[in-house]
Amino acid sequence: MAPVMEAHQWNLALRDYGVSSWCMTPVSGVMHLEESRVKLTEFHSYDDLLESCGDLHRVFIEPRTAHQNPTTTWLHEFEHPDDCVYCFGSAHLNPTLGRFRPFVDDVVSIKSVLDDGVPWATQCLMVVLYDRLVKSWQ
Repeated sequence: MAPVMEAHQWNLALRDYGVSSWCMTPVSGVMHLEESRVKLTEFHSYDDLLESCGDLHRVFIEPRTAHQNPTTTWLHEFEHPDDCVYCFGSAHLNPTLGRFRPFVDDVVSIKSVLDDGVPWATQCLMVVLYDRLVKSWQ
């Protein structure tokens, strides 16, 4: 998807759920209309992006697969940390590989009927933020 189109999808969801900081890779130079509400910082690499997050708890949102992520936590069973960074991959990148810190980070999967891992990252974002909101009410 063209970065400018994808940026609108990320920005609107983040804004509506009160998220004020958004990190993305690679550097595309994309601009969005609400920089004052959701600050976008672009990084040259995923590793640079994660380094900028310091020691924050990382929650990797990835499909459960037999060969890469066989023991993920299902989102409906997951307790969201108070402070964390949600890390979304893509069809071309599994960010957990080489970046997951055992006993510190979590890998979370969204249950579906087929569990084929086909939702786009922006679709997963909406599900994760809604789950976090609903669980905060309890």
